[in-house]
Amino acid sequence: MIYNIAFVYNGAIWLDNERGRVILDTISNAKNPTMEAGDGMLHILLCDDDAIFTEALKRLIEAQPEFNRRYMQIECVHDPNALKKAAVQKADMIFLDIDMGDVNGIALARQIRTIRKDAVLIFVTNYGEYAAEGYEVSAFRFLPKLQLAEKLPDYFRQALAACRSRTRTLNVLCDGEGTNIVLDELVYVGTEERMLIFHRAEPAAPLKSRMSLRTLEEKLAEEGFLRIHNSFLVNMSYIAALQTSGVTLTTGQVLPVSLHGYKAIKMKYMAWRGRG
Repeated sequence: MIYNIAFVYNGAIWLDNERGRVILDTISNAKNPTMEAGDGMLHILLCDDDAIFTEALKRLIEAQPEFNRRYMQIECVHDPNALKKAAVQKADMIFLDIDMGDVNGIALARQIRTIRKDAVLIFVTNYGEYAAEGYEVSAFRFLPKLQLAEKLPDYFRQALAACRSRTRTLNVLCDGEGTNIVLDELVYVGTEERMLIFHRAEPAAPLKSRMSLRTLEEKLAEEGFLRIHNSFLVNMSYIAALQTSGVTLTTGQVLPVSLHGYKAIKMKYMAWRGRG
């Protein structure tokens, strides 16, 4: 049995257990720009003391057809003692080795859960006897190292689906601050002088952010949004009628539709309506 005591010292979270002490974070006054919130990325954290294996896992994840370098970022930590709290806070998906020398992955996972409760956690291991303890920390899957190439494709696909099934939000930079927009409340997005205007369901006020509509369209490609015009991206859940004369929203607004691309737009909308 492993006994754990967590305590805070000098701005850091520490973990004591019978297999050694883990420092989970050392707070620095210097800001790391890669750690700033609001970048809109899906962050994947790999933590394993075997640097060669970690790099192999990273390359295999990047080779998956679902992996998109523009919107997914992988961070590798080869020394669990150097795992930063900031890295855990922003992680959406975590691959964590169970046996890392003097560091027990299950014990570390318990501390991770105090920081990031909703991250999809996948244990990477050569052993199966930790399964019961793994479920205690809401482990999503156990990935056997010897079956990495065989199991990872399905596990990664399932993990992405689990990430998307959480409350769907879009983080955008508004007036210099990261702001989460709930996608179910986002009616449509329009353009105005190189800015995007995010029109949300009432009574929420519109938000402005500097981003290209094409970039946003790609980012929301799997989230039920449809590009109906050079200047408009619409949440299909709010479409009441789609006609050549325009798109009528459930809010009563009517937006222009591209006549040149109308056929393709209608096909995408009908396919979305007939999904599932």
